[in-house]
Amino acid sequence: MAENELKKGQEIIALGSKQYGIAFTPAKIDFPEYEKMKSSVDAINTEFTKYDVDTNNLKSAKEARARLNKLKKDLNDKKIAIVKEADKPVLDFKNLIKELIDEISQASDHIGNQIKVFEDNAKKQREANINADINKRCKEAGVDAEKIEINQKWYNKSESYATFEKEISQQINLLIKEKNQLTENIKVVTAKANDLGLPYQHWVEQLKNASLSDVLGEMDNYAEEVKKAVERENKPKSEANKNIVEKNGKAIDRNTGEVIADYHIAYLITKKARIKLGGTNYQFNQLMQYLKDMGFKIERVK
Repeated sequence: MAENELKKGQEIIALGSKQYGIAFTPAKIDFPEYEKMKSSVDAINTEFTKYDVDTNNLKSAKEARARLNKLKKDLNDKKIAIVKEADKPVLDFKNLIKELIDEISQASDHIGNQIKVFEDNAKKQREANINADINKRCKEAGVDAEKIEINQKWYNKSESYATFEKEISQQINLLIKEKNQLTENIKVVTAKANDLGLPYQHWVEQLKNASLSDVLGEMDNYAEEVKKAVERENKPKSEANKNIVEKNGKAIDRNTGEVIADYHIAYLITKKARIKLGGTNYQFNQLMQYLKDMGFKIERVK
């Protein structure tokens, strides 16, 4: 009968082209005296749940509680011992299977680590090829490759080259348009500077951070301030300085009320002091030009 049960519980494990059988039977524990023990426990429960403790039986009540606790511990200890023994074949089987799995994992990891080296090298080569392609395309188009926004998906093996071509072409075309527009803007600013009698280099530089319309507006304002400054130069400087006051962001002639120019505030921070400077756009441009001529390093900061 035991052999028939083993055959009924037989399982097959495939390992490659080979198959291996494992026979098992579900754990079975016979407890034929359970009902008798249950009756005894029921009787004990009935007896002591009706037990009333008073000053006369306090000592015997403690003794009864101790006996009940010992019965409970004995039952629990026996349960643990039997379950542990019943579980032993299962734990042994789990450990055997784990050993087999660990060996297979070791072989798989050995192969996998080598594959990873090849895949990492292939990914690096894909990145190098994509970057070289970007640089080549940008060079041919005459645009700065540093301005290309890299999409990390371009480096993925699963990403199609057609997608990369489409996206990089869109970016390069946009850079070409921006470059052509900048060239036209430079021509406009240069012509405007010549008309106003201003050096064009500074205003061309401004196109990097401002729109054409803003730069042209600043050029007009600056030219007007230069004109007014020249007129003021014909007056005694002490008198001119005495008559200029600031009001609501404007430089105003105190006597005539004439708005001479916009009035700007700047701060010069040194190790010893924080100095407040006030003046017109013309004055600040003259100051900047002086600083450049003196060799000061000037950088735009946020």
